[in-house]
Amino acid sequence: MRGFWLGMVCLGLACRAVAAEPPPARIELANGEWAPYLSERLPRRGFASHIVSEAFRLAGVQVVYRFYPWARAEAMVRGGEIAGSVVWSVTPERRQFALFSDPVVSDEEVAFHLASRPMKAERIEDFYGLGMATPNGSRLGVWQQAVDAGRIHHYVTKDVQSGMHQLLLGRIDFFPIVRAVGLSELRRHFSATERAAIVAEPHAFSRFDYCLMISRRQPGAEALLARFNQGLARLRASGEYRRLERDFHAGVYDSPSVR
Repeated sequence: MRGFWLGMVCLGLACRAVAAEPPPARIELANGEWAPYLSERLPRRGFASHIVSEAFRLAGVQVVYRFYPWARAEAMVRGGEIAGSVVWSVTPERRQFALFSDPVVSDEEVAFHLASRPMKAERIEDFYGLGMATPNGSRLGVWQQAVDAGRIHHYVTKDVQSGMHQLLLGRIDFFPIVRAVGLSELRRHFSATERAAIVAEPHAFSRFDYCLMISRRQPGAEALLARFNQGLARLRASGEYRRLERDFHAGVYDSPSVR
């Protein structure tokens, strides 16, 4: 019995030692292609990547990004093959295998359409009878029920750029996409005349917070996440986050040639 209690005491001390273990000086995170937030080809690996790197820097942790297809990145976090990944929306399924940070960036989904075709765009019902497109692999979200009921005609495009081309050609009526992503694609790939032909409605149909996710299998995951959240809070309090955000909206993260 004495040996049993001695073992329990040692186990408790070991657990406290692990909990008190400082975060690693260097971690690897899975990343992917979602310009202008994330991209291997953009300045600082995109705006969201830059924010994550700076927040971790303030916490004394260096980040190395490895780029993978999104499904692969999520599977690696689930299996504990990598410390975590940037940036993701929180879902009940993902909470089973990952911890999530405070929001790194937030954005909203809006409807892009031709300026020459003004439309009422405040309710899903306003789009009944029209044709929309989404990039391959994207979820329909708030549009799912109307599409399933045949109220809205749905097409799939290769990517965001293709969807904008479909708008210009009049093959679809509207294109719902995250606002910053759509505006960046227009700045990067379309002429001034083409950009002027497409407008983004002010009404948001969905709002999203995108977070760092850390694998629950990562040693010291909770401590690592706490350090990141502290660094992110310091970044916001310093005013540096707002400066980077202004750069983001000005298009600084659109092209590798800018910075």
